[in-house]
Parts: sequence; C-alpha cells; structure tokens
Amino acid sequence: MAHLTFKGKSYYAVFNLNLKRVWRRIGRVGKKEAKKLLRYLEVEFERDRLNVHEIKKISLYEYIDKYMDYTKTNKAESSYKRELKVTNHLKSFFGNVPLNRIASHTIEIHKSKRVGDGLMPRGVNKELAVLRFMLRKAVEWRYLKDNPFVGIKMLKASNNPVKFLNVEEIDRLIRHASMYLKPILIVMINTGIRTHELLNLKFSDIDYDRKTLLIRSQKANNFRVMPLNEECFRTHLWLKDNFPHPNTERTLRRNEIQKNYVFCDLNGCEIGSIRTSFYKACRRAGIKTSPHALRHSFASHLIMNGAG
Repeated sequence: MAHLTFKGKSYYAVFNLNLKRVWRRIGRVGKKEAKKLLRYLEVEFERDRLNVHEIKKISLYEYIDKYMDYTKTNKAESSYKRELKVTNHLKSFFGNVPLNRIASHTIEIHKSKRVGDGLMPRGVNKELAVLRFMLRKAVEWRYLKDNPFVGIKMLKASNNPVKFLNVEEIDRLIRHASMYLKPILIVMINTGIRTHELLNLKFSDIDYDRKTLLIRSQKANNFRVMPLNEECFRTHLWLKDNFPHPNTERTLRRNEIQKNYVFCDLNGCEIGSIRTSFYKACRRAGIKTSPHALRHSFASHLIMNGAG
C-alpha cells in the first residue's frame, strides 16, 4: 500500500495511486518510529482521511445520470420523480459544466434565481436539500474533493397552521368539481389517501367482499389496509364499470384497457396529476386549499368523531 523513503534527513510515506506516487512527510524521526507512523498513515488512507485519492473528472450531466441511477435504486419512486425535476432545473441553470466548477457562490446565485422564479422558501429548501445530498455523494464517490454546499444557508420558511376543510366546504368543493374529479375527491376525503397513492391505485387493491382498500405507500415504502365506508364503497363500485371522461362531463362504459388503474386517462395509463382540475374546482367553489389538505381534513374529522 505504501512504503518508507528516506530523503533529505526525513522519512516519507509514499503511496502508489494509479501509477502515480503521492508523498506524505513523516519527519525527522528514527526508523522504528517512522514505521509506526507509516502504519497509522495507511489506516488513515484506508479511511480516506488523507485526501490523497485521485479525484475523478466528470461533467454535471454525467454525474446527474449516475446520481439518478442511485436514486432510482435506493429511494421511493415519488422521491425519484421529485429529484428528477430538481436535477432538470440544475441542468438548465448550470449547463453541462465540469462538476468541480460548481462553487458556493454559484449555488447562492441559483438559490436567488429560484426565489425570483416565484418558488416559495419551503420549495427552494427542498431543492437545496437534494443538491446538498447530491454533492455529499459526489465527495463520497470521489468526484469532488470538498463539498461546495458547506456554508450554504437554507431560507427561512414560516410554519403555517395546517388547514382543513369543514363539512360544508367539502360538500361545496365536491358540488363544483367536474364529473371526473368528484369520485377522486370522495375517495380522498373518506380515506386520507395521499395524492401519489391515489394515482397508483389499482382495482386489484380493492377487496369488494371485505370492503377494504389496500394502499401502497411509495413514501414510506410499505402498505396499509383501509376500511371503506358506505359512500366510498359505492363510489368504487360505480367506478368499476363507469369511466368519467377527463375532458368532458360525459360518463363512458369502462373498457378493458381502463380496468387496471382506478383513475386513469382514456388509454388506461396512470395520470400524472390532479392539480389542474382540483384548483379549477376550488376557484368555482370559492375555496383556497390544496389536495394535501384533504388528508388533514380526513384526520381532523376522525378526531372530532372520537377516533383515537
């Protein structure tokens, strides 16, 4: 791994790295002491504390590809999709520069730009957290010697109180929803299901005999079984044979390709988002809320009705 060399009245530890020699001075000590220090330096070398390992050159785009492969393997699908959006912003801002060209001042400029784009502090912080972890991995994988994120401060984000809808607001929102959105809202408010869980919901997850719903959570990488109340069960029975058209107020007979995902597009494929139709319904109903607030509303109503 390393050997001793005596030169100029001092001992040196010489490491061989990819046909290159890296010298570390031990000092003017006896040979016995130099051997002890050599063994210590070899241990530090193994622990990567000497900063003598060669840094591998890589462009930002190449590194992002490697990082996203890691994310796809080790993180939930929802995290992968979220980080994919963040890395697309990074590509757009930095361009395909060498990874080691990213410095703390350019990260600060990027942070300011995202604020200027209208992104809320909480959203900016989420993107910065992804970038921080990416650069930490780059140091671990020896694409960077030091992490340029060190010293970057997150933005101050206010903790707004959790908003939940009362019964009258829920009824008003459902009344103003499109035919396509109504069953989605009924399922969300009666199960507390997360949006990404709802969009991944399949008919095979519904037990019509036991009136239960199997909810698979990508966020927590597990599943839970939810009992269906009468309103939610009737909605699922209706959806089994009926398909509300996403762009009109018509209801079609559900065909074979639409019998995998409960909520899908005309071709039976998983839909990407409900945000557009949801916020249209909110404007018509005169309500300011978010899809995630329905989950809070479900939990709040459970508590108010005596659930532990």
